[in-house]
Amino acid sequence: MTGSHVAAALLLLPLLLLPACTYYTDPAEEEANIVAPGNFKAGSGEIYQVGVLSGKGCRLFLRMDVTGTQSVDVDRCNFTQGQVVELTNDGRVLRVSGTSLNEMIRRKK
Repeated sequence: MTGSHVAAALLLLPLLLLPACTYYTDPAEEEANIVAPGNFKAGSGEIYQVGVLSGKGCRLFLRMDVTGTQSVDVDRCNFTQGQVVELTNDGRVLRVSGTSLNEMIRRKK
């Protein structure tokens, strides 16, 4: 390999590792349970802020698609700002990928 081939390979390496950033080996990493249900409204929305709580949980501040904004306390700190999630009626927070979001929209029509 010449020097230019090595340099090109090093430039492409981060692109090859990018898909690994969104792969979950444990399905439990894709969801969390709402620990203080209160009066949350089920639906989908985007996380605009994450606050760490004492203990092991965190508070998700959400900009909901339909109902405005709300916050929920969850048992896992595995969410980040900008992620799209769905709050379910049974008190779970699920990550929503582009594919599952499209499927969800199709089901509601």
